[in-house]
Amino acid sequence: MPDTQNQENNSQITTLEAPIPLETKPVELRELSSYTKEYIRQYQMDWEYQHRAIASPLEVDELASRIAEAYEKVRKVIDWKEENLLRRGAIERILKRRLVSEIYGINIMPNLNATEMAEPMILELMHSGYFDNGKIAKKQVKEIENILDKYINILNNSKLPQAPTKKHSKNKINFYTWILEIAACEIEEVLAPAFKENALLNLMTNVLYKRTHVVPSDCLSDLDQLIQIYIASMRALYNFDDPIIAYNIIKIRYPFWVEETKESIAKITSTAQEIRKQIESDLNSENGKQFYKLANKYDAAYRIVGDVLDKIDNIPEVVEEKLSNPDELQTMVSEAYFKRKASLKGRLFRSAVYSTISIFISGSASFILFEGPIARLAGQEFSILSLFVDLLIPSLVMFVLVILIHPPKDDNLSVVQKEIAKFIYQQNSEDVYEIDFSRKKNKTLNALFIVTSIICGCLGMRGIFWIFEIAKVPWTSMYIDTVNVAMIFFAAMAVKQKSKEITIEDRGNFIEFFLELFSVPLAAIGQWFSNKWKKYNFFSTFLTAVVDMPFSAFIRIVEGWRNFLKEKSSEMH
Repeated sequence: MPDTQNQENNSQITTLEAPIPLETKPVELRELSSYTKEYIRQYQMDWEYQHRAIASPLEVDELASRIAEAYEKVRKVIDWKEENLLRRGAIERILKRRLVSEIYGINIMPNLNATEMAEPMILELMHSGYFDNGKIAKKQVKEIENILDKYINILNNSKLPQAPTKKHSKNKINFYTWILEIAACEIEEVLAPAFKENALLNLMTNVLYKRTHVVPSDCLSDLDQLIQIYIASMRALYNFDDPIIAYNIIKIRYPFWVEETKESIAKITSTAQEIRKQIESDLNSENGKQFYKLANKYDAAYRIVGDVLDKIDNIPEVVEEKLSNPDELQTMVSEAYFKRKASLKGRLFRSAVYSTISIFISGSASFILFEGPIARLAGQEFSILSLFVDLLIPSLVMFVLVILIHPPKDDNLSVVQKEIAKFIYQQNSEDVYEIDFSRKKNKTLNALFIVTSIICGCLGMRGIFWIFEIAKVPWTSMYIDTVNVAMIFFAAMAVKQKSKEITIEDRGNFIEFFLELFSVPLAAIGQWFSNKWKKYNFFSTFLTAVVDMPFSAFIRIVEGWRNFLKEKSSEMH
């Protein structure tokens, strides 16, 4: 029996064979397009710049920097500008302070030459936290000195066309302000070269330029078409403002502008007015609207590619290897997409908070310095309710408008991935984007849309005015408040546009369409007033004129005092 049992047990044992290894299919790498290879080359310039050795770096006192940085944070809330405008805005403020006598023709302080201005300007920017200790070399001071010398020469020697005295003064101030805005752009470029931003802009511009077919073909020259696509890319991809766009276009049309030679300065001085007119014509071209629609549709794909390269952050060979692998690229794109989407939610919330605080502070300052005194002169008084509505309604409107903005849905990711593959890899045939300027609009429908927009805009303005009437806000403030709310709608629409930074397919709904019937016309009215008044944030202007100059002097005193104490302390043995 035992033997039989053993045989039965043995018969049930199955011999296990070694598993046959699966054949791993090699990853099929794809050929990168010429656009991508050029983009990687230009991007590498940023990597090399960030890893460069800095000889004789500039440094500032840490205590003075903390004080200045705290003040700059207050200004950020009050000014409420895009992140990419803050540093340049600080440069503009410094220039306007130093050259105030040139701009306005008044002698508040003696004119300073370029040598006296260059290093203090850089140190002030470092104090304010825009540059870290040890990141700017002393040799860059000389570069800034040359740039300042060029623009001081332009301000001193440019001839403005003669006009009635009042108009001539206005034209002079506008021209000088424009020159200083361009100067701020050039100074920022020298101190913080935007290699990777420019590389991405050039990638987007080159792809759109090659793929865009304009009808009729002779309606724009090649240069004009390139410039309009470049402008559209700058506005869509980075939301650049007019001064930085103007500076970048100047470098294309008038490359001698960025040369600091006697010949180039003389040429700029004699042609500055004509150059400005040409640049403004480029910026305000009616054709630009069609190119912007195109750029605004596809900008998400390029923005995500920029994030992917930021994550790789390596030498060209490594970047090319990773991008050539379609599976790895898809994974990196997905990670970059969701990371930006998460950060977008936070940025939208911060925009809501900062813009609300900014509008509340500006409204409070306006009430104390203007609305209150004017109301009393007119025999009007603010009740508690009217004061509440006057100050809080505009702020709450801004907060609600921004907080209701939502990032795109997740199914947008696959669209972004497909679009990226179209220009990252070499294609047998490329998409063609047609812009038809010969197509005539339906005049009847267009007139209907315009009339509807005007009616909705007027109804919206009347509704806002009605709220202030119910609250019995003094009539001296009702009109100002109504216009202010319209400008808030304009600012909120700009934030909403930014929320679409990773969206290619924009799917609206009926509720959004209904709200836009009123919000878009109101925003258009607000944009008109914003463009006319340019700077309606009175408190910001007040700070620039009254606070900035003594505060910067105070920071220099603190730093000098600290250096004196350190020197005396080191002498004690």
